[in-house]
Amino acid sequence: MATTSNVSSIVTETMQRLSSKSSVIATIAIDRKTSTVLASSGQTGVFQFSKATTNAPAPNSSNESPPPTTSNITEFAVKIWDYVNNSLKMILDIDQEDDLKLLRVRTKKYELVIVPDNNYIFVVAHEIRP
Repeated sequence: MATTSNVSSIVTETMQRLSSKSSVIATIAIDRKTSTVLASSGQTGVFQFSKATTNAPAPNSSNESPPPTTSNITEFAVKIWDYVNNSLKMILDIDQEDDLKLLRVRTKKYELVIVPDNNYIFVVAHEIRP
């Protein structure tokens, strides 16, 4: 079993490696068993959900979003954790000997690369360039 300092160094080293790519704008590390956010870096505003309402103001010309809160990032982590677990369940329903290695989600603005392993889920956000 990994000690706390080993866990921290594994997460830190992986986050630094993932963040070093030029197209990466944000990263997050999630505990695979509990969905707890272990670390995040970069423009973590991409990991927050919009709270759109019918009376929402017109979008402004700025692409800036309000700073993310811990609860926004935690909510995002839980949704990613659910997505990974449901995807794994589907894979195992198809073939019990297979495993989930990578998920990619592409939107108009971002591409999320989700890398699950036995202990962590790493999420890397790339900005889509036109």
